[in-house]
Amino acid sequence: MKSYFLSNISHELRTPLNAILNTAKTLANDSKDEQTQNSSQIIKYSTYSLLNSVNDILDFSKIEKDEIKLELSEFDLVKTVEHIATNFTREAKDKGLEFTFIKGDDLPQMVNGDIARLSQILQNILSNAIKFTNEGFIKFKVDAKKAKDNKVQITFTVSDTGVGISKEKINSIFDSFSQEGITNKRKFGGLGLGLYIVKHLVNLHNGKIKVDSTPGLGTVVSIDLNYETIEIKKEMQTSIVSIDYDLKGKSILVVEDNAMNQMVIKMITKKWLNTTVDFANNGQEGVQKLIENDYDIILMDLQMPIMDGYEATIAIRNGEAGEAKKSIPIIALTADVMETTKTRVIEIGMNKYLSKPVDKDTLFEIIKLLVN
Repeated sequence: MKSYFLSNISHELRTPLNAILNTAKTLANDSKDEQTQNSSQIIKYSTYSLLNSVNDILDFSKIEKDEIKLELSEFDLVKTVEHIATNFTREAKDKGLEFTFIKGDDLPQMVNGDIARLSQILQNILSNAIKFTNEGFIKFKVDAKKAKDNKVQITFTVSDTGVGISKEKINSIFDSFSQEGITNKRKFGGLGLGLYIVKHLVNLHNGKIKVDSTPGLGTVVSIDLNYETIEIKKEMQTSIVSIDYDLKGKSILVVEDNAMNQMVIKMITKKWLNTTVDFANNGQEGVQKLIENDYDIILMDLQMPIMDGYEATIAIRNGEAGEAKKSIPIIALTADVMETTKTRVIEIGMNKYLSKPVDKDTLFEIIKLLVN
């Protein structure tokens, strides 16, 4: 019952957040008006803040059940860290703080690791630095130290001139629901789960986290994480260019009951070249449309009335939409981020799992990979 309840919370909260976030991004990209762009940035900050709180609640439950696992893949470390620094530069500037990003000389470009969990660690630490600093600066530094066998230790250091933490409290800041006193909780807000989750994620990396702080002067957080470096091939270097959003005549069936989420997919795909998108409002309608028409790929929501995404996928894989269409690529596109859900969608024959709010570049690249 608890897992079912949390799954529903995830779905119900992430569904509107998906629409809000992608609408704000579209407004910011399409509008030339400075006021509109500034307003869109505020909406984005607020939405990411709310999304982080939702993630913290769900991750707290996963930690209790020992369900969090690192999902390793090759990613661009430099680009990832620069992107995070850029976002927090804007946020610090809006609060009147100076933000400095210092990048070490020997940083590897590509590494093997969990990009989502690294981002979560850094976002939590940087969010805290900005939250608890009313004047002065935030300094974000990234250094690398080479180890044996293509291994590298990356040290992330975040310094601030914020309120600081007392010696009595510093040993308990990694406990769940910990904040520097109930008065600070009211003053600064937050769930008190961030550092508890950060500590767990750092431990999963076999890394180290150290906090030095002086009340009234500020805090320094240092995190060591170990990664495997990936050699960049010449072809990869030349291919790092802007994405060409062209599916070359492919058609997509989106099975989604929520009107807001349908609108988000329309906004994302409207600028894709040579792409046809059709919609079904539930799994039963999706199976029927697949019987009547030809599609190259399906984006499948999971929680829907009449027939849900699990039932629709099983029906398709069993040949109920026709033998020729049994193996059509299906991507789970869902607001449910529970570990049991990720496992289940692969078990029933879906090709990929993507969580909402969906990133348009990630969505395009995965679709392109599966339809080519």
